[in-house]
Amino acid sequence: MDDTYLASGFADVDASSNTDAFSDCLVLLDSLPYFREYKQHTYELLNLSNGTSVLEVGCGVGDDVVRMAELVSPNGRIVGVDASASMIERATARDDLPSGLLEFRQCDAKALPFGDSAFDRCRIDRVLQHISEPTVSISEMVRALKPGGLIVAYDNDWGTFSINSGNVEVTRIVQDLWTSSFTSPWIGRYLRPYFVQADLAEVVIYPSNSIICEFDIADKVYNLRQTLRRAVGNNMISEEEGAAWISELVELTKGGGFTCALTAYIAVGRKPPA
Repeated sequence: MDDTYLASGFADVDASSNTDAFSDCLVLLDSLPYFREYKQHTYELLNLSNGTSVLEVGCGVGDDVVRMAELVSPNGRIVGVDASASMIERATARDDLPSGLLEFRQCDAKALPFGDSAFDRCRIDRVLQHISEPTVSISEMVRALKPGGLIVAYDNDWGTFSINSGNVEVTRIVQDLWTSSFTSPWIGRYLRPYFVQADLAEVVIYPSNSIICEFDIADKVYNLRQTLRRAVGNNMISEEEGAAWISELVELTKGGGFTCALTAYIAVGRKPPA
């Protein structure tokens, strides 16, 4: 089984034989307008300013850390953590890191190596979907947050994942197979109750819809061909059905009729004053 399958592989990037597949995916996503827009929204919700200290959980290759560093300079502090050593290596090797503001560390999101009340802000982006017991990670971020500080999380609700196709049965199989490969596929819809459960105050959610209208981009982001191969290998559909499905989606793209959509949520909450 291909260990670069994005839905399951992000849970343990370093176990992959090709970690570049995951960093390449992050770079692609960061280049898409929808992702840049929601990321900007999360920075605004964090209300960053000079001197703010921020913990980024699941920093990946460091794109968001670098952008937030600009917002808290010259006296702020940004710490990016990730479970993957290869991601931390890529982040620290960037040539656009501002001096004195940033630190990268490898660690488990369910056991953050920081004392209580260490940061003014915490941010986590598309990470909880890859974590079992995501409430533990949320509790850890709350613990590391100063009283009165803010947590912002963005994540997907894969139960809303949809691909338009005339072949409903093959589409349903591909959608379900991809969705079920995530550790916590419905985490987006649970962000608000989990924040409330963690005793955060002023909890607000902001839903948004990602829509991709080109098959090739959707294939890179959602592993459509790869998922189809898995379905064929598991005898869920025939090779002929799979080939026809791909051909249909390619033709839909040429005619402007292809749509692949997903609902996600931003949740923001404040740690109550001591």
